[in-house]
Order: sequence, then C-alpha cells, then structure tokens
Amino acid sequence: MVSEQIVWNDVWPTVEKLIAATLDEDGATIESLLVPGEQAQQMLEFFGFQVFDVLLKTVLGRGNLAVTRAIETENGRFIHIEYTWPEPGAEPNNYTAADVVSVSLTQFDGEWKIIDVNPASTDMPLTGPRARGVLASTQALTESGKVPSEPWILPIAFFGGALQIPVQAEAMADEVERVLLPGLQHRTYGAVSLIRARKMWRLFKEKASPDLSKPAGWAAAIEFIMSEQNMRQLTQAAVRKNYEVNLSLMVPRIKQIKKTLKIQGQDERFSDLQPTRIVFDDQAGGNSE
Repeated sequence: MVSEQIVWNDVWPTVEKLIAATLDEDGATIESLLVPGEQAQQMLEFFGFQVFDVLLKTVLGRGNLAVTRAIETENGRFIHIEYTWPEPGAEPNNYTAADVVSVSLTQFDGEWKIIDVNPASTDMPLTGPRARGVLASTQALTESGKVPSEPWILPIAFFGGALQIPVQAEAMADEVERVLLPGLQHRTYGAVSLIRARKMWRLFKEKASPDLSKPAGWAAAIEFIMSEQNMRQLTQAAVRKNYEVNLSLMVPRIKQIKKTLKIQGQDERFSDLQPTRIVFDDQAGGNSE
C-alpha cells in the first residue's frame, strides 16, 4: 500500500515537474520523467515535447490546478493522479470534464515515473472512438459544422484524428514506417492508433524478419488490419488504392501478419476501442495551487 505521504512527497512532484518542464519547453527533463517504451514516452518520440501542452492541457492557459484524486492499483504498483485546471475564480470542486487530466505512474529505477497522460478522467479516459464521437456531436452543434478552435477541443481533436501533429523523423525507423504513419495521419487516424500501428509493424518485423522490398505492400497490410481494429469498415480494395499496390501483394501480407502476431478480432495490443481498465483500490485527494 502506498501512503498518502508518499503520494504527496514522491508521486505528485513528478507530475508537477512534467507540467513545469512542458511550460519551459524542456524536452530533456520531460524525457527523464517518462518510463521508456510506455505510451507517454512514445508520444514524446512521435510528436516532440509540444504534445504535452495538449495532453496536460496547459494549452488552457490557466494559472492554478487542483488535485482531485490519487488512486492506487495493483497493491501500489501503479498510482493514477487526477487533476483539473479550474476556471479562474471557480468554486472549489466546480469544474467540467474539459478541465480534467489523469496521469499514470509506476516506480522505475527507484523513482516514480510516468507511464501515460490522458486528457480525461481516470475512470473515463479518452480513446479514439470516444474522441470522434465528441467531435461529431460538437460539429453538429456548431453553426458552421466545423470543429471549434477553442483550446479545450485540442486534446479531443488530437485523439480523434482531426488534429494531426507531424510525426518526427526519428520516430520512423524504416521505409514501411515512413510510408505508413503519414498515410494514417492523412486518413485521420488518431495519435494512439499511430503508436499502435507502429507497434504492430515492429512486433511483426522482430518475429518474422520479413523481406522489406515493396514497403508500400507492408504498409497497406498494416493499415488494413488497423482499419479492422478501429472498426472503420474499409474493404481491402479501398486500402490498397491508398498505396497503389495490388491485392495479390497486400492480401498474403495481411494473412502473414495476423498469423505471426496471433491477431483474432479486437486485439487489446492494437485496438483503441477500449481504454486500459483501472480497478479502484484506494484513493486520496487534495488541492494544490
């Protein structure tokens, strides 16, 4: 069990350091606070330190924040900190879903470091499908039918695919990734789907050591499987047109990837339909300004 004192003295300061480093545009410090290979670190690798302005909602431009919950899971292995950026002058505990951020941490090399940052509450984290639903309803409510430009919409647009931050060159290790990832962005896949598509390709490449000739064929195969994982209901013919490859090249590669990675139906390694489930064990709360 993690004590409240540890939360306030050891865990929460890591979140404060991340916020401060984001405001200072200090990419090196941000990287030092993240667990290598986890989603927060991959967000940094893909999009640069500016992405944390969106994830942490510092784009709201507010001066104060309030911690609402600290939740312990798996007997203290993980701590999930939830905080808000309340409107100036707001009453205590008076905030909306657009103000909330949750940060997941674990111990790594003897320190509390960050696994993930989600721009929503701990018990209802933002996913690609949820973000697209919010975007669709928001567009329906606006007179112009366009996504609003206010800062609160940016995290939703980023997860839903309406906001695309260019993928950094160093995040793409081979020609398949250099074809695949910009293509997914062009077709409005959200940030988490980009990360999971690269994960799929790298897991497959590690296991199968495929022939990397005709990289567009591999990229098309990965995109088709990702379209299934995201329930986009695209045909193989529609996907192959995006890469100008023949079905005779793409279809065997789809089968090979699925067989090698044992993909059947919605796979939690690659699908963004379901968020990570958090089982609530214990919690503490307080305020910070």
